[in-house]
Amino acid sequence: MLIEDLIKNKYLITPSAYYLLEPHYKKDFTLAELIKFAKAKGTFVIDSSLAGEFLLEMGIVSTGEPVEPVSKRPEMKGSFGDSIGEISEETGETDETSTSEPALTEETSETGPLGIVESGEEAGSISTGDIAEVRPSVSVSVENSGELPESSDETFVSTGTNVNLGQSSAFSVVEEAPIENVSEGESFISTGITEPESPENEVMEILESVLENPPGESLPVEVENGKAYGNGYLDSEDYYENGNGVKPKIVYGDYGVPIAYVGEDVEGEKSYSTYEDVVIKPKEGFRYRAKEIPDEWRVTFDVKNVKFEAPKVKNAASKEGEIIIQAYSSYFKSRLKKMRRIFRENPEIGTVIDIAKLSYVRDDEVTIIGLVNSKRETAKGFMFEVEDTTGRIKVFLGKDKERASNVYNAIMPDSVVAFRGQPGRGIFFANRVFLPDVPKFRREKPPLEEKVYAILLSDIHVGSNKFCEKAFEKFLEWLNGEVNSRAEEELVSRIKYMILGGDVVDGVGIYPGQYNELAIPDIFDQYEALANLLRNVPGHITMFIGPGNHDAARTALPQPGFYEEYAKPIYKLKNAVIISNPAVINLHGREFLIAHGRGIEDVVDFIPKRSHHRPAEAMVDLLKLRHLAPTFGNKVPIAPDPEDTLVIESVPDLFQAGHVHVMEYRIYNGVFVINSGTWQAQTEFQKMVNIVPTPARVPIIDVETARLRAVVSFEQFCEGV
Repeated sequence: MLIEDLIKNKYLITPSAYYLLEPHYKKDFTLAELIKFAKAKGTFVIDSSLAGEFLLEMGIVSTGEPVEPVSKRPEMKGSFGDSIGEISEETGETDETSTSEPALTEETSETGPLGIVESGEEAGSISTGDIAEVRPSVSVSVENSGELPESSDETFVSTGTNVNLGQSSAFSVVEEAPIENVSEGESFISTGITEPESPENEVMEILESVLENPPGESLPVEVENGKAYGNGYLDSEDYYENGNGVKPKIVYGDYGVPIAYVGEDVEGEKSYSTYEDVVIKPKEGFRYRAKEIPDEWRVTFDVKNVKFEAPKVKNAASKEGEIIIQAYSSYFKSRLKKMRRIFRENPEIGTVIDIAKLSYVRDDEVTIIGLVNSKRETAKGFMFEVEDTTGRIKVFLGKDKERASNVYNAIMPDSVVAFRGQPGRGIFFANRVFLPDVPKFRREKPPLEEKVYAILLSDIHVGSNKFCEKAFEKFLEWLNGEVNSRAEEELVSRIKYMILGGDVVDGVGIYPGQYNELAIPDIFDQYEALANLLRNVPGHITMFIGPGNHDAARTALPQPGFYEEYAKPIYKLKNAVIISNPAVINLHGREFLIAHGRGIEDVVDFIPKRSHHRPAEAMVDLLKLRHLAPTFGNKVPIAPDPEDTLVIESVPDLFQAGHVHVMEYRIYNGVFVINSGTWQAQTEFQKMVNIVPTPARVPIIDVETARLRAVVSFEQFCEGV
């Protein structure tokens, strides 16, 4: 009843908030009182925090304590029992308890400060400082050396500010604005309060009734299904949600907003074009220097090339759920094994010992490595539950330790972390905490004989009525030599690669009300339209195309590729290479890590002061944790594969992601981190949650340095910006 009433008034409610409010609805408060309170707070989403405030103000409840996040992944049974002690929150004393459940979990994360790029007329561009004539239709900014300041203390941001260039554009100088209070590429952020988690069983019945009797209108909120999709087994749409055909009961919209799914009525048919008439040929006489440079690329990692072994079960009569649990157990054991190899490269780690063997250690300082299963704050410090393949133990980090509170706030569930300290009676007293992280120093790579450039794109969303089709066509003309300055000619002539990092089409049935926002309502025609556009990319440019959550691909990570029966037209493109999400591409000896970027959602959830407006910060957090989606059971669905292929095993030269539609870039410990923006103008939902996308911007990368060479903006041709 509460959910239906709120949806009719265009308000959303999270499952945890529903659990708090439903027992008191129409007994202790009315719908009008709740809506008035939410309106006063300036939000249309009623979450558990707002529900708690409302109940307090109404005098229905007096006080309550927040619940710390706990891992939702399946437990992994080990072969050893261990004795675990509880530390009193008031005294820090230990009480021994006995357990035989070993476990794996852990993570920490650190954050870095920002510097904002400001230029004379445009934010987010880089420049040589040389003034040049530029074609009236294109705004270009160029970096003279291809090098950004090698500092993790600065961030370079494309702000999303609309620029009215009129009939001219110019190169602009970057003024970097470093932020204070930083320490060697790492900083820590003050904590936020974690919202309580609540059971969702009671919500399901209400949501089912909403599905059966949908109200008149549904909100345009994008859906990202929260369940895993199988890989080689249980590969059935009847068992898993894939966003097409099966209506979920609770879904997460774009930027992780949980909503009740409401059915939509499709009215009539739409007439649309799939761009068959868009034919752009290279400008006569234009010289492409990239044609003269030999191809030198290979896909060094692709999920499709990983051979998984089916999980071993007791017998053929084993239940489906047992197979899934066994697969996830193998998954987390694989993660721990890979992370231990990464930690061995850190000379500060010292002697590593299994949790089950801690009872044999006396007064020596040792290191344990495990997954963080849960965490909580006590009167004198911070308590973690850490798990490896041999056992589980409580780890206590005193508040007197250096940056202890910052470390506590930075830890996400299920990340692998190393704790160095001394074992006590059933407890481990940590003195230091280590993240897998990226090493600060790396070997320089030999220079290339010729300059070669690569274009990074993502989130094109062909098929959406907000797709910037005119801007994209102008971009294709520009690639085909329609330039108006020597600087632009030099850029275009050396472009040899183009990487598209997911959400290349808008999809169908991805979120409630999407049909009304589609220019092309057929998934087959969306890929046909995309292929018709991409066929105009000059033939010497190799395109690497990967899937995202809007594409015809399995919902859960990792995504091996597109479903070929839907995306057949792009498979037929002669200069296209279909890659997985994630994938690693080697271009002339430089490693490019390509991921769509859904893990950013969980970072925003768990690390204080992270937001979708600053995606590069969240990407750096993932780099520090050496994992693309560390947390199991939150907003990012993880497939039950027996191997964790989301671990960042080798350090890339460049890390590209998309998903959040905001272009931002920075350097962290020698790795160039960039979110490549979008080609979709602001949607109605983005307006409601105040997300300002940065559409139609083309970052050009100097492959030799793996740094930004230029940003070319076609934003002025994008309607709705």
